[in-house]
Amino acid sequence: MRDLPSDIDADVVIEVSRLIDDAEVLLPLPVHELVKRIRTTMQARLSDHAIEELVVEMASTRGLPMVFDNV
Repeated sequence: MRDLPSDIDADVVIEVSRLIDDAEVLLPLPVHELVKRIRTTMQARLSDHAIEELVVEMASTRGLPMVFDNV
């Protein structure tokens, strides 16, 4: 796994992990939807793109399929 950016908050990583755990029943994981949920549940200095990269990295580490529909 790559080094995390200095502006990443451990709470964001925990929230991403929690959302991935909760969303595993919705496979494939809706990446853009998870980013939207993170934005609504917490304040993060990261861009949507940075959060998306974190979601993708954490989901791919778990071997989970993902979908990137941006509806």
